[in-house]
Amino acid sequence: MARKRAKLADCPNCGHQLAQADNYCARCGQENHTHKLPVHHFLVELLSGLFNFDTKLLRTLHDLFWPPGLVVREFNANKRVRYVPPLRLYLFTSVLFFILLAWTTSRLEIGDNDVVVVNSADDEQVQGLRLDFGEDGELSDSTLSALSEYPGLTDHLIDSALVVAGIEPGFWARAAVRVGVKARAGSNGKGAYIQEIFAQFSKLMFILLPLFALLLYLLHLGSGLYYTEHLVFALYFHTVVFIFIAVRLVAGQLFELEDPRAVLTLITLIYLTWSMRVAYQRPWWSTALRTIILVVLYFILVILGFGAAAVLGAF
Repeated sequence: MARKRAKLADCPNCGHQLAQADNYCARCGQENHTHKLPVHHFLVELLSGLFNFDTKLLRTLHDLFWPPGLVVREFNANKRVRYVPPLRLYLFTSVLFFILLAWTTSRLEIGDNDVVVVNSADDEQVQGLRLDFGEDGELSDSTLSALSEYPGLTDHLIDSALVVAGIEPGFWARAAVRVGVKARAGSNGKGAYIQEIFAQFSKLMFILLPLFALLLYLLHLGSGLYYTEHLVFALYFHTVVFIFIAVRLVAGQLFELEDPRAVLTLITLIYLTWSMRVAYQRPWWSTALRTIILVVLYFILVILGFGAAAVLGAF
């Protein structure tokens, strides 16, 4: 939808004379549009912008899911005006996703007996964390639980516990203790720690996502595609992954469902393979092989990312 402008006779920035048909100043590039307008004009512009974005969003979502990979192929073919740019859509989706994720993983229900349920979190896995320092020694669960009672866990206090356990103090040993203490903290502390992990992981996604694009670039060497074209694929694909997980989280809050992670993983793998087939126009066998290599390598990076998020969240 075209934007309505209130034209000026002269550019207020440089004084260059403007024609009625000029939308921008030919000398300095400033838009030929005054902002000294009545309120209803701003409302019209706002509704116009929202309608335009909504139309683009619906078209982008349609081509994201049917067929998978179409929006990537079309966007990289310079058919871009019809779509929401990949970075903008990714940022919009990721913000909503991590807000939803933080809510569903840290919503604590405390009853009369202080029984706390951490929804949608792998609480059993968190409970089962254990710090094994090899043959030199091991901090017991009771020690970690005792450390979790201290309001301020200093490096000096951690080093003292490590020395008593016969473990040489160091950065990684302290980090492991902090992770173990956070995991064994009280219910409220554990919920806050899980929130912090996801907060750190959301930041690390800005490292993981370009690495995903780099893996695509390496897997398609000789294709003549630029790295940025693979980055477009990475942005749109992660947007879809966030949507898939968000639907699962919302459904889990509304209905009592069996754990759908296996089904969700299968759907994601099918989507990834199909979208790579459409976007890169490779034979199915070649696409499947590249998908397997991509998934294995990226899974390793994601695990390392979660580990880094757990360490960063403990400090």
